[in-house]
Amino acid sequence: MIWTAYSRRHRRVVAYHIGDQGVRSAMAIYALAKATVGQISTIFTDANSCYHLAFERIEADEPHRQTKAQTHLIESSNASFRDMLARFNRKTKRASETLEMLQITLDIFLARKRLASPT
Repeated sequence: MIWTAYSRRHRRVVAYHIGDQGVRSAMAIYALAKATVGQISTIFTDANSCYHLAFERIEADEPHRQTKAQTHLIESSNASFRDMLARFNRKTKRASETLEMLQITLDIFLARKRLASPT
């Protein structure tokens, strides 16, 4: 599973993590996002319970709101991954053989998006 952190201020994905659907992955994406953007004003997530557990465990200072209404930008970004990158289509047609190739693909895609970003 690919976890992504989207910054409204930067209007782009600022971090990603490849991992399972557990608390450790939620903690990892939080740490990556915090290291990339510094100050986080509010965290918006879907209703996955691991976020609440992860933020409690690391004692995150930022307000955390679980709502689908504020996660539309990250859903749009996820749709771009599926539309633009063949390896995120149906697994029976294309797949990443290694974790390294998946990371390289994401790095290249996000770097190109960042260069085209208005900010």
